[in-house]
Amino acid sequence: MQWRGSGFVVLSWWYLVAGLAAIGVLTMGFYDVRWGGRIMAAAFGIGAVIRLIARPARKAGGLNVRSRALDVVILLVLGIGVLIASATVNVGSEGPSRTSVDRTSR
Repeated sequence: MQWRGSGFVVLSWWYLVAGLAAIGVLTMGFYDVRWGGRIMAAAFGIGAVIRLIARPARKAGGLNVRSRALDVVILLVLGIGVLIASATVNVGSEGPSRTSVDRTSR
């Protein structure tokens, strides 16, 4: 199978990070916001580690956008931000439901 010159070789590790982030988004939508946020944060953390250790820089594929240090810092900040945001979101149903109708007020 000839993959040289295809997008798979060019972006290589980016597909792993994007795939994990997509799994995190789907988990947020269909299962649990907190677990989805953890998966997305892990994806960004893995991307930061890959970008940090990939030598030469072209081995990082699509993760190689700016300087190595800036790419790693941006990915880590995104991961930490998503982790904090998903951990502090209030997903409880303490208020009235939008779908229920209160018939006692008539």
